[in-house]
Amino acid sequence: MIVLDASVVVDLLLDVPPHCTGIFERIRREPGGAAAPHLLDAEVGQVVRRLTLARRIDALRARAVLRDLGEFSVVRYPHGPLLDRAFALRDQVTMYDALYIVLAEALGARLLSRDRALGRVRGHQARVEILP
Repeated sequence: MIVLDASVVVDLLLDVPPHCTGIFERIRREPGGAAAPHLLDAEVGQVVRRLTLARRIDALRARAVLRDLGEFSVVRYPHGPLLDRAFALRDQVTMYDALYIVLAEALGARLLSRDRALGRVRGHQARVEILP
């Protein structure tokens, strides 16, 4: 299983090269597919909102991306069981980012992200892969 953070999913849904190149294939090959905390939907929605307000995408495209997000094949995990462990990383990373890290840790999965700061977080057992 691979844990995807919002930065990767936004690129996949917007089909932003080169970031999406090969990611869909990796997900298909990965036993168990892709996972993310439920937070994923809100974070992707916020990015889509920001892109719409900045006029980088129009409202029609934004709605299509949100529809695609709802159909995106990723297992979404609830936050409750992750909160205490995520809070333990509070000195290094936001709770939002910590949820992705501790989900990857709990699943024994690799976390894919474009956020370089996640690669510098210590005190966990997750494998974090930073994409270009």
